[in-house]
Amino acid sequence: MVRKSALVMLVLLVIMSTVGCNANTAINKQAQSSVPEKIVVQAPMAPPTAPLYKMAQDEALKGTKIELIIYKSVEEATTRAAKGEADLTVLPLNVAAKLYNKQVDISLANVSTWGILYLVTLDDQVGNWQDLSGKDLYVGAQGSTPDVLTQYLLDRSGLRKDEVKLTYLGSPEIAQLMINGMARYAVLPEPQVTQVLLKNSEARVARDFFKDWQSFEGDSTSLPQAGMVVRNEFARAYPKTLAEFQSSYAAAMEWTVANTAEAAPLVEVNMNMPAQIFIKSMERTRMFFTTGSQAKSDVTTYLARLLDFSPEMVGGKLPDEKFFLAD
Repeated sequence: MVRKSALVMLVLLVIMSTVGCNANTAINKQAQSSVPEKIVVQAPMAPPTAPLYKMAQDEALKGTKIELIIYKSVEEATTRAAKGEADLTVLPLNVAAKLYNKQVDISLANVSTWGILYLVTLDDQVGNWQDLSGKDLYVGAQGSTPDVLTQYLLDRSGLRKDEVKLTYLGSPEIAQLMINGMARYAVLPEPQVTQVLLKNSEARVARDFFKDWQSFEGDSTSLPQAGMVVRNEFARAYPKTLAEFQSSYAAAMEWTVANTAEAAPLVEVNMNMPAQIFIKSMERTRMFFTTGSQAKSDVTTYLARLLDFSPEMVGGKLPDEKFFLAD
């Protein structure tokens, strides 16, 4: 009787285990095939955000609402991303690498911004980086993409750190100083470059960061400045929705670049940017969609140069293969 009872118990345990496994498999399959009610996307007040407004307006994702959060600082964005409070986040690539190296469970879904930084000056005697020796140069927040690339280009141009004084402010504040003639040398992204050029007749573009990057790294290289990271838990739970988002974002970006006049009213309403400034700024904005895995070579080169120059800019090491979301 004891042996018979033991055998019965063993059979019951096997059945329960099988049922449990089947249930878990069913739940996982259901999660992968289901559609989330909404996707939380956070982005800065910058060119890559314009296509997101287009997507939201067109209700690009079937059955899923896009909740767009516009962040005011990188610190705000990284805090939200680290807490898992956003499904997708537009970030400077060095910041994305830092987060990943801090064990935040994210992957690089796409790269969208490939060169929107310029050296702007009110001094017609400045044409090269070497001409800034002894000058005060205004640059975006310390540790930001403008700061990182400015230091890199100054260094590669043979200037020591103490030869150019860097003053850090937000790009909008720097633009206003230049418009008022209170700053003569500045590193600015679009659309602030266009704002300055339109409002101060003495202002001109002295250097294009994208072209300078290629002069040092080769004509076949690109300058991947910003992209979008995805929360891996979201990617695993909703792979079809993520794929649909990627495709829709690529299409919206292509439409925005090709139809700036039509996109301008949407940008003016949602981003508080005059249509004229948006249209002109897109002439100097290199924006196109590439998946994270497709951009791997350019991203790795970019991060490797920053690592050599200043390891803390990328979190002390290059991110491994898992940083790039598989297509």
